[in-house]
Amino acid sequence: MTDPGLTTTDSDEHESDLAVLVRARQRLRELVVQLEVAPFAQQTADSMRAYLDENAAQASSAFARWRRLPEQSRTGQVDQALRGQS
Repeated sequence: MTDPGLTTTDSDEHESDLAVLVRARQRLRELVVQLEVAPFAQQTADSMRAYLDENAAQASSAFARWRRLPEQSRTGQVDQALRGQS
């Protein structure tokens, strides 16, 4: 069962914290690849700025809420997210 402390949102218009964290992880992996392949390219800088402008604050808030959950709940959420991505 999903812990409501992580996945409950304030409204139906917003993503769950779990979805925000999974998406942030995917975007950060893409940024790492760009940094490895073309660290000084303008596109890499633009991608990093876009992440900071569009996603970083929301991901940071979701991560802060996730860190406040009991460890067992966090582990369960990670397991759930990994199963969902398989």
